[in-house]
Amino acid sequence: MKDDVDGIPVPERRGSSWSPEEYGRLVDGIAGGLSVEELADRHQRSITAVRSAARQLVPPDEAADGEAAVAWLTERLASGAYDWQARLAENRRVRAAARREREAAGRRGKRERPLVSEPGAIADVWQEVTGHRLSPGRRAEFLARRPLKALSAFPVGALRPVAERLWQADGRLLLEGWLLDTVCPGYATTDLSWEAVAGDSAGTATVLRDLVAAAVDELRNARAHAVLCRRLGLEGREPSTQQTIGQELSLTPQRISQLQARGITHMLGNREPATVALRQALGDLLGPERAHDVPVAARLPTVVEVALPGVPLNPGGLVLARLAGYGDERARSLLKEAVAALAERHKEERKQQRTAERRERASRRWATQAAAADWFGAPGPAPAREELAARRSVQQREHSGAWFSAKLGREVQYESVTELRVVQLLDHADQVAYFQEQPLALDYAHAGRRRSYYPDFLAVTTDGRTVLIEAKPQGDIPLAINQAKHRAAAGLCRRKGWGLLVTDGARTRTDLAGHQADPELERRIAAALASRELTWPDVRDLARGIPFTSLDLAALILRNSWHWELGPYRLRADRGPQRSISEPGAATEGPVPEPGAARLEVVPPPG
Repeated sequence: MKDDVDGIPVPERRGSSWSPEEYGRLVDGIAGGLSVEELADRHQRSITAVRSAARQLVPPDEAADGEAAVAWLTERLASGAYDWQARLAENRRVRAAARREREAAGRRGKRERPLVSEPGAIADVWQEVTGHRLSPGRRAEFLARRPLKALSAFPVGALRPVAERLWQADGRLLLEGWLLDTVCPGYATTDLSWEAVAGDSAGTATVLRDLVAAAVDELRNARAHAVLCRRLGLEGREPSTQQTIGQELSLTPQRISQLQARGITHMLGNREPATVALRQALGDLLGPERAHDVPVAARLPTVVEVALPGVPLNPGGLVLARLAGYGDERARSLLKEAVAALAERHKEERKQQRTAERRERASRRWATQAAAADWFGAPGPAPAREELAARRSVQQREHSGAWFSAKLGREVQYESVTELRVVQLLDHADQVAYFQEQPLALDYAHAGRRRSYYPDFLAVTTDGRTVLIEAKPQGDIPLAINQAKHRAAAGLCRRKGWGLLVTDGARTRTDLAGHQADPELERRIAAALASRELTWPDVRDLARGIPFTSLDLAALILRNSWHWELGPYRLRADRGPQRSISEPGAATEGPVPEPGAARLEVVPPPG
């Protein structure tokens, strides 16, 4: 068996190789349209050997395998001259350089750490720090300990402070602990529990990352070490795919996968201090679900993020799950579950982000709306949340429904799209502590009759102020009946020290009053209203030649206190508010009175 450029075993006659003449005949056969099987029979080689030879005649990035190489050569040779000799020489040069690099790095043997300190000097530091003297026999045993050789890779000047700190903290200086705290500063005193990892402790993250790097560094298989370092982004490298590593080391992705598995297997059996400590830490972090409230699949992505920052869940999760003690099949199953858990977590994070953005927008909008509300004197006491209740059920209409309020922990009924926008504003704005729909009933006078209506909302802010809110489209605000309701609500708010806000969820009554319309349109309508009542055709004729919108008319009606009714359309100069026998703005509780019904008993609103 012989390895080709990708490390794949190739059946081939021992000691034989492709001579330049054989490569020439191979090229002639490919140009002649011979199949791979026919080429193999002509050269008395295996099909794999023919494909491997063909790969030596094409650029590495042009063919993923031998079959693709033969197809690429067939097309190139048919379309014109191709300098396959130059490509063969270049590929051989690249292979030779890669081979020299592997051999220089010792990848065909075991990795050896360079020794920086003499073992005897380390023994002297141990004696000086602990105050114990080693007999000749004990000293010989001490120098033969495996951790001492690992400690020799560090200068004595770096080892002494660690030894002094450990001795002062614990009164002991074990070689394994000495080595661990040298390669992972702070290991002996750092909390590596799940709570610390999930809590994003900076010290925990640093030690756990160092521990992973130290454990991989204890791996003596050179090729497996090189692959794991590249896969896990260690030694200052970026995490790489198996395909990328294979191109760098002139190996196939399959071979890279095998070396990764071999490295994990060796680490599972390694008794070096950092590896043992890493397996113990991962066993605690990724232990059985009965030991933690969070499932293993949900913990795995977090541990990977902390221990291997920037490394994808595959391979990071697979490697850590295997080192935590799970078999290969279970580790791969956990990896799939972790991918699903991570996707769910990202979905929840996006949801929380959208909620936070919605709250921020609502808070900004509420600040603007609260500034546009009418405030009457010093703020009065706010009604307690438990005292508030809906005084009637909403009418079921085409656009009515219920919104679940996270702030109130219940559904809030609404009767229109405008009311829904206001409910969402109140629910999301941070300045609103709580609110109530249909909170009370108000008496008001309109068209010579006493009536009752229910303001849409009452909101209490976090600073203790109370706001009575009417949800109205901008174009409906100036209607005479709505103006009468507004006067009644203003009377109540003035007595209570509440604010009064009329809004469609985005714009307020104050915004409408400040809306600028054409002065000529205002002049024409005002002049006509001085002598008569106007219908819609009248208004349209007066505005002839002046572009205007319904919002322009609504702003003029509100600003001039004109009396406007619909069904039929009537616009006239205001005759002043009409008052019923009872005072507008008196709060009542109960159903809306029918015409001719007895007057409801007047009771104060909650608070």
